[in-house]
Amino acid sequence: MPRSGVLGLWDRLVGPDATRGEHGLVLAYALSFAVGLLAYVRIQSLGWSLVQQAVVAVFALDIAGGIVANTTDAGARWWHRSSQGPWDHFGFVSAHLHPFVLAVLFETVTWYESALIYGFLIVSAALVLLSPHRFRRPVGMLLVSVGVLVGLMLVSVEPGLEWFAPFLYLKLVGGHLTSG
Repeated sequence: MPRSGVLGLWDRLVGPDATRGEHGLVLAYALSFAVGLLAYVRIQSLGWSLVQQAVVAVFALDIAGGIVANTTDAGARWWHRSSQGPWDHFGFVSAHLHPFVLAVLFETVTWYESALIYGFLIVSAALVLLSPHRFRRPVGMLLVSVGVLVGLMLVSVEPGLEWFAPFLYLKLVGGHLTSG
């Protein structure tokens, strides 16, 4: 059962029975990725505003941390507990409206490209959830590989955001939906 307060919020992200090692992996990767990304933005002089940097840093923490958290044993047990059904998983994935936030913040991220990234995410979620349980992981990884191609070949990526679509698909399609 999740703890109360701020620690309870954390428990709901990584699983209430996460081990010290699982907490460490999630935090270390999320923080190092976000800090490294912000350093890259500054070193490359990408000219991002403080708002752009702050929002992308939060997205980096969320997505990079989620890639790890969704695939830990504790995360898999928590997110795939008996009270969580297909609609809960679909709702969780659907709530990731990040591509549209990027379209608001960056002129070079178009609404079409955001809809393409999000649409592929939603279709992928439906395909994984409609697959027989034994095929969810391979179907999920197949779709992640196609999603990487979508993100790299069909979307003109803002410098500094090259990671975004592939990591989003890894977190949600390859991780969250297939780890249970």
